[in-house]
Amino acid sequence: MPVIPIPAAASDEDATPAEVRDFLASHQPAACVFDFDGTLVDTSTINVDAARATLADLRLTVPEPWLHKAPLADLTALRDRLHTDLNLSLPCTDAEFVGRARSHWLTRTRLAQPVPRVTALARHLAATVPLAVASANDGQVVRAGLTAVGLADLFGVIVAREHVTRLKPAPDAYLQATARLAVPPHRCLAFENTDEGITAALAASMPVIDVRAESWALHIPTHARE
Repeated sequence: MPVIPIPAAASDEDATPAEVRDFLASHQPAACVFDFDGTLVDTSTINVDAARATLADLRLTVPEPWLHKAPLADLTALRDRLHTDLNLSLPCTDAEFVGRARSHWLTRTRLAQPVPRVTALARHLAATVPLAVASANDGQVVRAGLTAVGLADLFGVIVAREHVTRLKPAPDAYLQATARLAVPPHRCLAFENTDEGITAALAASMPVIDVRAESWALHIPTHARE
């Protein structure tokens, strides 16, 4: 098995936390699967702008603070929140909403920014193990975002919302990604930035790193096999 290179701490921005370095050195994952939004690429501004523009297309105006907290990826949850919080309804199908949002998103790809420490580690990992993306976002959006920040060549597998029946926190995206990689889930390592994503990875029997804090947190499935 090839040894995974542990990136040197060239700067605080690129330094991999010690616990993660130790885990990579001792467990040597056979593949890694990354979330897209907020994990590899900072898309928060684009996602909110695209959702705002899509709602405006549908003649719906929502309060800005509400929009920043809305479940934009999960359209069932979004419909429920619109109705419960604002007494509004989406006058379109899910497919139409996704299509409109995609169009608005793709005109804003210049706003995509890489998440430095995660992308630095991804580049190191790509030298020795296959990488995949498991996202609740649209596939065209994911590919455009990765291309915009120079990461597209690192990922041989991309699983997006259109490829699964259930979005995170269900494990479907991670299970499909590992199946396409032909690597058992427990031999993979996931990277996430939401509670739903961490739940999804653990449900797929994958160790997962939460990249939200300065010192990343490593979560191991309780039933993980050695």
